[in-house]
Parts: sequence; C-alpha cells; structure tokens
Amino acid sequence: MKPAFPGAALLAVAITACASTPAAGPSDIADPYEGFNRKMFAFNNGLDKYALEPAATAYKTVTPEFARDRVTDFLRNLRGPVIFANDVLQGEPDRAGTTFARFGINTTIGLLGLWDAATHMGLDRHNEDFGQTLAVWGVESGPYLVLPVLGPTTPRDLTGFGVDRAIDPLTWVQLDNDNDTDLAIRAGLGVVGALNARVNLEDQINTLNAQPEPYIALRRIYSSSRQAEILNGRVNEDTAYDDLPDFDAFDDYDDELFEDENVGAAPEEE
Repeated sequence: MKPAFPGAALLAVAITACASTPAAGPSDIADPYEGFNRKMFAFNNGLDKYALEPAATAYKTVTPEFARDRVTDFLRNLRGPVIFANDVLQGEPDRAGTTFARFGINTTIGLLGLWDAATHMGLDRHNEDFGQTLAVWGVESGPYLVLPVLGPTTPRDLTGFGVDRAIDPLTWVQLDNDNDTDLAIRAGLGVVGALNARVNLEDQINTLNAQPEPYIALRRIYSSSRQAEILNGRVNEDTAYDDLPDFDAFDDYDDELFEDENVGAAPEEE
C-alpha cells in the first residue's frame, strides 16, 4: 500500500498500480472474508463515483497537464527516503544507491522534485514499501482484505503501511512552528495527491469497472502485482512453471500412439 494519499485515493492507486504491473506468480489470494470484502468494495466504488471522481474531473479541468506532471514528480520524490529505507532493509545495495542518487538529483537539479531529472540521466524509478520488505523476510501475506477508504490490502501490507508512515520523515518533520499549519500542509498534499492520482489513473479504473466481475479482477490484479513488486521483476523459479501442462503426460501419450500405429504393421525388410 502506498502512504501519503488519503483513503479514497489509495483505492485508485492500488487499482492502477496493480493494473500496470505484470503478473509474476499465482494470480489469486485466499479470500475467506469475501462477503465483507464485497461490501467494502461496493462502498469504495460509491465513494469514488460520487466524491473522488467528480472532484478529480474538476481538478483536471482547471489544472493543465504540465502542472499535474510536476505534482506527480514532486510527490514521487517525497517517497524517496521511505523507498531507500526499504531498499536497505531488503538487502538491495544497488537499488538503494539508485534511490539515494535519484533523491539527491531530483531534490537539487530537479527543483525539490518538481522535475524528474534523474530519469533523464538514466536512473530509473522504482517503488518499495515495508509490506514488500516483510515479504522478502518471509512473512506470509495473510488473507485478502478490502477496507473502507483504504481499499485492497492484506494484514502484511497493512502493517507495512503503518511502518512506512512511521519511518517517513514527512510524518515527523516540522514544516512550520504551528501544529495546525503543519496539519493543513500535510492535508493539502494529501488532497492534491489524491486528485492527481485519480486523474492519472482514470483509464485503468474505467477498464477495471468494465470487467464482468470487477471485484474478482481487482483481487487477482492486486495479488499478482504485489508478487511482481516483491520479486523486483525477477522470476520465481518455484512458481514460474505452475501454469504449464504436464509434458510427461504428453510423452506417455506419444508413446502409446506410436505403439498403436505400429500394431499389425508389416515388418521392415532387411
């Protein structure tokens, strides 16, 4: 789960982040609380339809694409310290180095992250969170959950979300000497981030909602995308061939077919 955005946006972010990530393992997850989850899914869809989507449409109307792109780059840069911490905790020094360099370049040359200069220098962006870190450490995901406002998650990812918030410097840094002002700034960042995310992900959300069974589609997308994120694009050799047929059975079939074709055949002349 991605911190820094308030609830309704988390649903949009979860949907689209998953939809844009290739599957890298089993495409489904245990769902023992499906009845509850479906109710929460319907609630979140209603919240998106009647609150977040209209607000995002208004935001898109008054905000040019160039400005929205700068908001996207700025908010992504703010996650740099959290991504770096999780890179280190996962024992990924190369990725940690890339994250550190990206944050330094984008914060300086990129004008506080308003421009993703690091990508233009060949330092590609990636995401990490503590839910992924727990998975790398061998913690099981637990059952699939859909929470009101927060959207799809698991106990492991929900724990990771809380830890990410705790280690995020933005949670603790004093932006102003007045607590009310700090709260207003953080809330403003959250609202703008939510609207910006909803605009960026509009096509993917519409595609999901057009599925015959959006609930099941989202569950599979969430599960497979999280697996892909945990593996950082690497293939899991234990599950990579789970969906392939049993080729030994085909060999047995070929042997039987060959024997049948040769029954009664005249012996070859020597």
